[in-house]
Amino acid sequence: MSLLNNRGNVLLQLEEPRQAEQDYRKALQLAKAANATNIPQILTNIARSLSDQKRFAETDAIIAEANRLIRQDPERHGELALLAVAAESARLQGRVDTANRLIQRAFAGVDLAKTTLATRDAHHTAYRIYRVQGASALALAHLERLSTLNDESAKLATSTSTALMAARFDYANQELRIANFKAEELRREAEFQRTLFIGLGGASLVIVTLLSIGLFTIRRSRNQVREANAVLEDTNVALEKALKAKTEFLATTSHEIRTPLNGILGMTQIMLRDASVPAETRDRINIVHGAGMTMRALVDDILDVAKMETGNLTVELTPTDLHTLLRDVTRMWEEQARAKGLDFTLSHADTPRWIETDPGRLRQIVFNLLSNAVKFTERGELAVVVEAAGDRLRLAIRDTGIGIPADKFDEVFESFKQVDAGTTRQFGGTGLGLAIVRNLARALGGSVTVSSVVGEGATFTVDLPLRLVDAPDSAVEVAKDGEHLVVLDRNPIVRGMLRTLLTPHFATVQFAASPDEAVALARDIDPVLILADEAALAADESDPVEKLKEIADAAPAGARVAALWSTPAPDVEQRLRDTGVDQIIVKPVKGPALVAALTAGRGEICETSRRTKLVSQAA
Repeated sequence: MSLLNNRGNVLLQLEEPRQAEQDYRKALQLAKAANATNIPQILTNIARSLSDQKRFAETDAIIAEANRLIRQDPERHGELALLAVAAESARLQGRVDTANRLIQRAFAGVDLAKTTLATRDAHHTAYRIYRVQGASALALAHLERLSTLNDESAKLATSTSTALMAARFDYANQELRIANFKAEELRREAEFQRTLFIGLGGASLVIVTLLSIGLFTIRRSRNQVREANAVLEDTNVALEKALKAKTEFLATTSHEIRTPLNGILGMTQIMLRDASVPAETRDRINIVHGAGMTMRALVDDILDVAKMETGNLTVELTPTDLHTLLRDVTRMWEEQARAKGLDFTLSHADTPRWIETDPGRLRQIVFNLLSNAVKFTERGELAVVVEAAGDRLRLAIRDTGIGIPADKFDEVFESFKQVDAGTTRQFGGTGLGLAIVRNLARALGGSVTVSSVVGEGATFTVDLPLRLVDAPDSAVEVAKDGEHLVVLDRNPIVRGMLRTLLTPHFATVQFAASPDEAVALARDIDPVLILADEAALAADESDPVEKLKEIADAAPAGARVAALWSTPAPDVEQRLRDTGVDQIIVKPVKGPALVAALTAGRGEICETSRRTKLVSQAA
């Protein structure tokens, strides 16, 4: 802590305030961890480095924090230095009167003739302020004291240099003594080597005798070794059978667990979609559903590992809509990432839409990698970047999490392995996800690699064959029918209810979690209708009407735009009409009424009975 603080002082004198700030902040972390008493001093140093960088807002914040700590000290240690730094910051900002007031407070009641070397910077600051103010007498007094302190510092350096020379002389004497000692040691070592040589000669004779006896014994025990090898071979066969039986049992048991678990999850999903379930009961069902989903993921991982060990892992190559698959598989993890305060980006603009692959296995690869990325990242961002390079498709999942040591790159892809036991205790998990990813990538004819820096994050890159295909006939027909529906809503429960309500009336129902995603879908799939919820439009504290206008502008020709809104005021209603929106559906609204309003075509503001729980209020 002291070393970092002193090094920061040196860097500050060398006019390297940014590097000095870094050392001061490291020292501050150590001081807080040790509950040290010099925290105000370190904060003062940080403020001084920030002031030199002209980061005045941060300087003021640090000064306020240091001042609060100093006021808790009855003797106000460090107040003079802090006030001097505050005065220097004010001077650099051009607030000379404030700087003058602060420096006067700093030296109020202080005998300038008795100040120490620790106040040298404060005297320098006072000199510059009084010189600007035209207070020549005060400026001269501080300049004289500064000169005196500099002389004292020079004397101290001279005495230190003298002590250093004496220490060097003592060191030279010690070196001479060490050289004499080494010479004596070499002489004794030569005598020892001669004695050792004689001893080794005798030992060699003994060893030759023992080897002769050993050869005779080995010849006699050769048959015993052969018998032992035969027994070991039988044991290995039995062990292999036992391992195979274990794997088969694991696969069978996991499958049997999965069947009732799917029943439990199915019932919880049905109950969550029931609008009549009380809120307290819904919270409990959500807990059960979340635990069930976690358990099913674990069972799926174990089942996949069992299939891999028995060689039963299969892939089925079919035409796959890559863009839709990526949006679907990343949507849940995007919501979880944003819930943790992480930025999330998905980039696949330059990739073909239709490829031939196993969509389930590809979805599983991306799902497992994103699961790890969200789990091990506490701050920063997650990014999914998909690129086509010749006949290869590369998917890179990048995070800014805890990172992986280079010597653990191969180990993390083994079953039931994590970086260390501490990682397992802190973050949990079975250690199967990356093993499954590697086996699935190989099954698809590709590979997975990792690059990482500890503390900065990791990037997992999946390299797969790229096989281009034409869109299947069914996809072409749906596009011709023009029956796509885009729904902007962030709540997964509401999404499930809306999907159940609207799927029978549209060819496809696509969900967007943000206005930007809704705009992208509107340009991508050519929908006939876009339904936007007010809460989702205002999720990032933006103007929901402006966001709705962006969606309406992006809608293709002939497409309708409908908005779910909570009884808009007259001025808001007029703004909504000015956006070009076709329908304003006032919520709360019953499910059948919502379907009727959306399928009836262009209309006015639709008001419905509020006596029943509504679709929009399920959130």
